[in-house]
Amino acid sequence: MADAAWVKPQVALAEAITAAKLGQLALARRLLAELVERDPNNENAWLWIAALSEDKQQAMAALDRVLQINPNNQQAMNALALARLQESGLRYARKPAARAAEGNGHQPAAAPPHPAAQASPAISWTCPVCSASCPRAERRCPRCGVLAVLASPEEYAQNKGVNEDSVHEAMQRVQLRLGRQESFADRLLLALCLLNLNRSAEAVPHLKKALELQPGHAGVQRLLESLRSRRLILAVDDSLTVRKIVSITLERLGYRVMTAADGMQALARLSEETPDLVLLDITMPRMDGYQVCKVIKQAPLTKSIPVVMLSGKDGFFDKVKGRLAGATDYITKPFREATLAEVVEKYVSARTS
Repeated sequence: MADAAWVKPQVALAEAITAAKLGQLALARRLLAELVERDPNNENAWLWIAALSEDKQQAMAALDRVLQINPNNQQAMNALALARLQESGLRYARKPAARAAEGNGHQPAAAPPHPAAQASPAISWTCPVCSASCPRAERRCPRCGVLAVLASPEEYAQNKGVNEDSVHEAMQRVQLRLGRQESFADRLLLALCLLNLNRSAEAVPHLKKALELQPGHAGVQRLLESLRSRRLILAVDDSLTVRKIVSITLERLGYRVMTAADGMQALARLSEETPDLVLLDITMPRMDGYQVCKVIKQAPLTKSIPVVMLSGKDGFFDKVKGRLAGATDYITKPFREATLAEVVEKYVSARTS
């Protein structure tokens, strides 16, 4: 075979790919190394170096080199994100750069299986949440039910059967890692966990941070813009069950929901972002709903926000007291999902018209 230093770059690359497909991986690596010495800005050659590398750090360095050459190379971005997930302890047995080479029109050759691995099926994907192993990449983990890819907000909201214990355990692990070092992969994973729990409003700041760590990531940018375009509802209730019902119901209807467990937490949430509607429980510790409503209606930045009171009592006195505090409407608990949806749509629509 001709030496790569004496042929055109595309011919040298084709020779290296042919060697890889024939299982001559050492030769393929040598040809690629010679090619990038001669043509250091050859994106495809660096992608193939990453795909065929036996060392994870070398593969990541090769992917970094691709992004230095072309910061908009989406395949390299995704492959590097997967490699960093692996480095964080979320193992992907398939080499992350293989997908990048495939995305450039080539089929990287798989390395011959290690003798110790021949007795068992190869594992190509590991769930980043519960670590379940699958023979192929999955959008939705068959064990924990998590939608483990960048998708639309609607897909996360409609995803049912998520094992919340697995998600919360994964979030704890990620938070510990983030306490030691910032990471694009961990910020993205934390956002995906929150989206699968129908807590999309809480996912937004993590997506923003991920985008700061890896600017120009098209998938993260698209998801973030889609979430920001949704109308924001603040649900305040000391009952976890009520908060979950409200979040699930409204997220599936296309809203973004942030929650608070009491009045003080609700006021903190209002300082972070201005919602289009507040659903406010009356009976809560520290500050009851009437007190919180008065604060909302007295503050210049929040006084125009509609406030719908939630109460376990259907009494005339409670409704009057709510009106005096500035409440816009009143819903009695337990409420039907259709009633909640109707009231939210009514006041959010009125606010935008």
